[in-house]
Order: sequence, then C-alpha cells, then structure tokens
Amino acid sequence: MSAQPAGWPEGLPYRPHLRFCSLGNENVAEVMESFRLACERIGYATSVDAAPSIDNADINIFFFAMGLGLPSDADLPPNAIVVNFEPALPELLAEQPGYQRLLQRAHVWEYSLENLMQHQALGIFRSDYVPLTFEPRATPVVPESQVLDDAGQDIDVIFFGETTTQRVQVLEALSACGLRVVYPTGQAWTPAQRDALLPRAKVGLNMRKAGQAATAEMPRLSILLRHRKAVVSELYPHSEVPPAVRDAVEGCSRDELVDRVRALVADAPRRRALEKAGPAALLGLQPQHEVLATAMQRYLAAARQRLACQQALGTSDTDFKVSTLTVTRNDEAHIADALASMAVQTLAPHRIIVVDDASTDGTVAVIRERMKADPRLSRLLLLQAPVPMGWATAAQWGLSQAHGDGLALWPASVRSDATRLQVQAAFLRLLPTVGAVGSWYTVAGPGDDGEPAIQRLPETHPQILAGLLAHMPREQPLLMGSLMLALPRVRQSGLGFDATLGEFAWLGLLLELVKDHALLANLHMGLSHCTGSRATAAPMPREVTALAHLRERLLPLVFPDLPSADAQRLARLYGLQWAPDAPDATALLREIAHACQQQDDAHAATVLRGECLRVLAVYAQGGRLAPGYVQALMQEPLLRDFLAPLGERMYAFSGGSTP
Repeated sequence: MSAQPAGWPEGLPYRPHLRFCSLGNENVAEVMESFRLACERIGYATSVDAAPSIDNADINIFFFAMGLGLPSDADLPPNAIVVNFEPALPELLAEQPGYQRLLQRAHVWEYSLENLMQHQALGIFRSDYVPLTFEPRATPVVPESQVLDDAGQDIDVIFFGETTTQRVQVLEALSACGLRVVYPTGQAWTPAQRDALLPRAKVGLNMRKAGQAATAEMPRLSILLRHRKAVVSELYPHSEVPPAVRDAVEGCSRDELVDRVRALVADAPRRRALEKAGPAALLGLQPQHEVLATAMQRYLAAARQRLACQQALGTSDTDFKVSTLTVTRNDEAHIADALASMAVQTLAPHRIIVVDDASTDGTVAVIRERMKADPRLSRLLLLQAPVPMGWATAAQWGLSQAHGDGLALWPASVRSDATRLQVQAAFLRLLPTVGAVGSWYTVAGPGDDGEPAIQRLPETHPQILAGLLAHMPREQPLLMGSLMLALPRVRQSGLGFDATLGEFAWLGLLLELVKDHALLANLHMGLSHCTGSRATAAPMPREVTALAHLRERLLPLVFPDLPSADAQRLARLYGLQWAPDAPDATALLREIAHACQQQDDAHAATVLRGECLRVLAVYAQGGRLAPGYVQALMQEPLLRDFLAPLGERMYAFSGGSTP
C-alpha cells in the first residue's frame, strides 16, 4: 500500500487514514467492511473504531449513524463523512429530527438517488451519491460447487431483516400455502446464523421496508445474490435498482409475492438459472473501489474548499484590491444601506463603482448625499446613463472602470457583512482555480429561531453547475449580489456582460469563466443580506428566452461529450413553447435520459429528473397525457431506469394508478 493515495491534495491538514465507525449491529457490518476494503484497494490506510470520534487528524467515516451523538451542534469538521443507508429519507427524518440535523451538519455519502432528490429540500447540501456495489474481498461469491441440490435445500423460503407487520403478513401467507419458511422471530439472526441457513434455502425473499420507497434494499439483495440464491424481490417499474440486478431476480409487486415465490419454488430449472445470474450481476456492477475512488476525490475537493473558507476567515490580505459594482435604477429606498455596508468593509474597496441606469426617483440624490456625508464614499465613481441602458449594458460600463484583483457584484438591495470582501478576497487567493465565489445569505423576515432566515446554497462547483440546469430563474444556486469575480481572469479572457442575456448577463459571464476552466464556489457562511425575498413568480417570456440562450451555453459544460445535435435537442427543454402532443413529451424525456446516461453526474441527473416532473406536469395540465401514459413510459428500459428515483410521484400525471 502506498504511503499516500493518488490525488491526495497538498497541504491538507489530515492524514490519508480512514477511520470507520458503525453504530449499527453486526448484521450490517459487511456493508462498512465493503467500503473499508475498497478504500484500502485505492491506497488508503484504514482502521475500525468502536466509538465515534472527530477529534483527530484522520478522515472519519460513520455508518448507520442515526444515534450518533457528538459534543457540538455546530457543523461537523471537514474530516467527517456520514454514510446514509436509510431508505425513504423524508418520512424517516420527520420522525428522527436529530438524524436530519446530523445530515445537515456533515458531508453525506448517500446510497439512494431517490433520497438524493430530496436532500436540498431537507436542508442537506453537502452530499454525494455513493452507491453500494460489490467488493469481493469483503463479501466473496459462494463457489458454484457449494450450491446444494434440491434434496439438500430443505428450506423453501428464507427472509432476514426487520420483521415488520407487512412483511410478516407475506411470510405467514407463504407458510399457509404449505411452504417451509424461515425468518428471524424475536431476535435478529447473527451473520453466522444467517449464513448457516442460506445454503439450505431454495428461494430468498426481498421485501422493501418502507411502503413508499422506490429504492430497492441492495444490502440484502447483495447478500442473497452472492450466496447464489434464486431471489423473488419486491420490485416495481419505478424501483431504483441496477438494471443488471433487476434482470437477475424475479421482480414483482407486493401483492404478487406469494404466487411468484410458490412458482419459483416449484421451478427448479428457473432457480438454477437465477443462481448463476445473481453473481454475474454483482460482478457486472461498477467495482466498489472505483465508486469510492471518484467519491473520495470529490470529497477531498469539497473538504479543501471548506478548509480554505475557514482559513480565509482569519486572513487579512490588504494587497488584494477589490472593486465593487452596483447597477441602480429607482433604488432610492435601498441604496443608502448598500453604500453603508460597503463603507464599513474590513477590506476597504479599492474602487466603488455605481452605474445609475437613468433613475427617475431620488436614487442619484441619495448617492451624492452619502458621498458628501461619508469620507469613505467620497471617491465613489458614479456613472449616470441619460436614458435606460438595461442591466447588462450598464454593468459592462461599470466593468470597464474596474481595477484590481476582484470585482464584487453588489446590487442596491443587498447589504453585506463587514468581512465579506476580506473573506472572499482571501478565499480567491487561497484557491486560484476559483473564478467566482458567492456565499450563503439571509433574507428579510425571521427564521424559526427568530433570527433572519439563512438561505443555504450548494457549495461546490459540480453542484452549482448542476443547479443551473433548473428551469426557474429564481432557483439559481447562486446569489448574484454575493459574488466576487476573479478580475484578472475576466480581463485576460476578454470577458464581459452579454447584453442579449438581459438581467442574466452575470450568469453568462460565469459560464464563460467556467468554459475557461475556472471553478465556481459558495462559501458556507452568510455574508450578504437581501432586503427583499427572491421573487418566485413565473418568468416572463423575455426571461425564458434569455435563459434558453444561457442553457445552450451551459449544456456543453455539463455534458462535454454530448454531440452538439443532441445538445440542441436537449435545449428544447428550456424553450418558450413545446410541441403539443404526448409523443413530443416522450421524445423530450428520452433526450434528458440519454444525456444523463452519457455523463456520470448524479447532481445533474438529479436536477434534470426534477425537470422531467415539470415536463409531465405541463403536458398533464394541457390534457395531453392519456391514462396509463406514465405506466407505458416505464416499460422502456432507458426511461424506466432514469425516472425510477422519482418514485410514485410520476403516476400523478397520467390519471392511472400506481403499479
């Protein structure tokens, strides 16, 4: 094993040693062991701790952590990862608010795409999709020579796991049919007890625990398949399960379980075929060490960013020169507060630029009065347009007058913390690969604790870029008024604000920075305050047109390997009008699924699955979807596998029942 894994960042204040800790019982130990041994395969030293701890210089990875108690209610440090293997997360967290708070405080590895769809709504922003696949060193496949013949398989059906009321009903129904059924009663089996019984069973049964969960319970399926069991599994078209595994089991609804189990017990040739198909399906999954190699790289990048943010808090870089840019039009009510928050910055602005876009109220008079009254604003550069120019043209005028290392965008409706410029300047100095940095922010009105409500945003470049795929302009993962741009990057690349994009020209500039290989980031602290909440009204036609042009530029950045013709078809998702009939909706959904199939980006796929719900809603509201439309969609493997993490929400749009 190498002393340092490939890709370990220089200067990280942690050791490349992974401490694994599980709060679950021994029945789930194999899951953690699969991750641990997979991490050793990619060069990490590992150990297992019985007691949870974060007060060390290692990377601490917690499994089955619902009861994890740590001394502080603050965010967990960057060297902590919580791995979630709980299905149906919204329902669970409604009953377990402490676990929700833990997931909100930590970097989360999530095993379920269905859960990932809900993370931001649950306040979980530091998360990544890290599925359970297969690690043969931890859970080897039973040799085919050890499979017993029918005479040796004296148990008809085996089930292990929590015996909920619904599960027991199925098991008792099987027993009533005359089958010999074994399952734990009163106390869970140990792994040794389970493994002693598995060879004797003809059929392994897998049932979901949560009635509404779309996520198949892969830990149990994996155990059954590596023991070469013929499996009947509760599966639906919308079940989230690897396609290879779906094809290696007998899948059916809960109502069909008894009949399908009886049929399989009686069909020895079919059982023998499934006993071979199961291990082949596991071996066909992406190896666990490959999954974790990329997950660790994403985690390390996120940890490095959080550490840079913390370091920036205590850094004062007086050599970093920042210009601020404000475009005003009829902002008399807010401009004085915005200017006051500029004046008190701990890193004084090198140049304050205000472009007034032909205001008809007292905005200019207020600005001039503040310039006279406050010596810190006396050198403010006020540019006045004689006639309205529009935000982009006005901002470009201001940009032409900017000097220094950073450009802070500062609308009149935004007030900032006194340390904003200092922290963002230090952050850009620490991470020169970042071309634009924003932050969390607060909005007018108290939150649950009486303080101004904090608006958390995605922090890392992949999540921010994926978030820009959302349709509504007010759902952007960035606040324009919290941004600081790396001005030399803008200058060197000859970038500016594109007037054709109107009020979204700032987004166009960010995409040009990304095209030039810059990263985007949000700091995990509230450095700005919006005096008015972000609008939620439906976008105007001109906004939709501008956003469509933006997405034409965004799609090649998110899907760099997608042919241009495919990207153009996908861009129809953001058009002002769609073709009117159900086949057109299907074609659009296929374009989305195809693009995501080509690019392994769980965050982009998550956002675009949400866009699929929008497509279905629009066509359903127009009366274009016949009953059973969604059920028909789910017969197509490409769409079934892509849409499955949406779960039962899809069936609301076609007038049919859930399968």
